[in-house]
Amino acid sequence: MTKIQKDDDKNLKNLSIGIVILIIIGWIATIVILKDKPNRGTFGDMFGSINAIYSGLALAGIIITILLQRKELKLQREELKETRKEFQIQNETLKIQRFENTFFNLLSLHHKIVEGIDFRRIESKSIFGKLAFQEDEEDDGATIMLTGRDVFKLLYDRLYEDMKYQEDDFLETYLNHYEKSQADFGHYFRNLYRILKLVDTTDFEFGSSNWTKEKLYKIKYGYTSIVRAQISDYELLWIFYNCLSPNGIEKFKPLIEKYSFFKNIPQGKLAKKEHSGLYNAQAFEK
Repeated sequence: MTKIQKDDDKNLKNLSIGIVILIIIGWIATIVILKDKPNRGTFGDMFGSINAIYSGLALAGIIITILLQRKELKLQREELKETRKEFQIQNETLKIQRFENTFFNLLSLHHKIVEGIDFRRIESKSIFGKLAFQEDEEDDGATIMLTGRDVFKLLYDRLYEDMKYQEDDFLETYLNHYEKSQADFGHYFRNLYRILKLVDTTDFEFGSSNWTKEKLYKIKYGYTSIVRAQISDYELLWIFYNCLSPNGIEKFKPLIEKYSFFKNIPQGKLAKKEHSGLYNAQAFEK
């Protein structure tokens, strides 16, 4: 409430109080003056105009009171409106906080999944996660211990060698390699899909009619860019072929394309250059 509004309220209140006091004084004075008069009716008729003034003042007092109440109600409505706005802002802030808590928890889980992936070869056998993986015989006697992103590189190099000479059955080759590492890679792909799905389905249009599709997309693209920044080149290559397979072509691949997830993928390391044409061009937009 401004200083002028406060002064106006004070003036109206003082005026109302003054009118009420005048009416009370006039009423008391009339009783005192006419108390001992035998012909009070005749005498009273002489002050008919004064009675009319009193009635008018009383009516004015009522009108002023109504106006004051109306003004107070208006101020109350404005205060309630401001309170609702504050609650709305708080609610929107809580929504963003809840989303970001879930988002960054999933991102933290993604890192733990990557760190938990390991590849060991002892003599002629390899163990990937919980699954046995048979090494080539030429590697007998060698010992390798790899963890995290190094595993993606090693296993993609093998996948690449098997796929680069094939024309039509590269997805079958991919699925054969994926089966050997499904225990860890399956969890990895599902969690990554869940992160992108969370961003894509979150309603960021909080209490505003000025949101445009471009603005909403820009916000979501910003979060997916945070995810993309955590992904190594060889992870991107595995994601590339996973989303062409039955494991991801229906739900995962559209999100990859929508948010240009392969803008930094090393296309020169694809098994075949023409494989990039299996994606919408938006997947590679920079």
